[in-house]
Amino acid sequence: MVHCGSHCENRNVPAGSHFLALVAIECEQPGIPPVIALDRATASILADALAHDLAVHVPEIRELDFVFVGALYDQAQLLRPGWPLHAALGDALERLPRKAGDGHVIALGAHEGKLPLSALEPETRLLGSPMLVMPWLLCGNPETIHTVGQRLERGLFDNGLIGAELALAIGEAFAVKTAHARHLTTLDLCALTCAQYEHAGLGDIWQIIETALLRPDQEHAVTLGDGSLRYRHGGVESDASEPRKLAHSRAILAAHGLELMATPRH
Repeated sequence: MVHCGSHCENRNVPAGSHFLALVAIECEQPGIPPVIALDRATASILADALAHDLAVHVPEIRELDFVFVGALYDQAQLLRPGWPLHAALGDALERLPRKAGDGHVIALGAHEGKLPLSALEPETRLLGSPMLVMPWLLCGNPETIHTVGQRLERGLFDNGLIGAELALAIGEAFAVKTAHARHLTTLDLCALTCAQYEHAGLGDIWQIIETALLRPDQEHAVTLGDGSLRYRHGGVESDASEPRKLAHSRAILAAHGLELMATPRH
């Protein structure tokens, strides 16, 4: 399990050619932002600034493609099995013609209110939390990805706070007041979400979500007050009998892209 406040072995530093991360934005007030997706020009300006901000900490990032979408999401939409938002960023990158050589900064923004891939559209029904996220992706030579990924996993949580000027620019772009913004790896976000869920008394449900995210080929079960939850084969089963609690669990899991199936007790 990802223990809150500590790191375990990271399966997000792949032997392949991608590294997954995000910008987490803490707004001063909860609610749906007035602007959810930026136009291409504004997204491009922010992407350049964010890539430069990262390269200050890890200069080798300039050798990689940095792919960014100028849109805000609830963290649950990002924390789904298969990491579909990041998969869509990789998909978009593959469709774009690029010259060989140094890394490129690729910004995805909205045209006439629509993002280039439907998989990137924010689910507005989930929005409302003061914490919002913007995913970004690094792509390139596997050896460079591995080196950069290791450095980001070791230091991004402590050193990834975005400067006040850039955080203000992010807030102005989306018409929200930001308390702060920071870069996080997806594993950092898992640890942060773990703490949030445990604080809300939902630690057992988080264990199921975490298994689906980080160890999707394994099974995991937790005991609830009136039954149990079990993750296996990409879905979640429950023999809980209390309808209200079952509905609550189903809604949380659905936000993370997981279907809950009620099973009778034997």
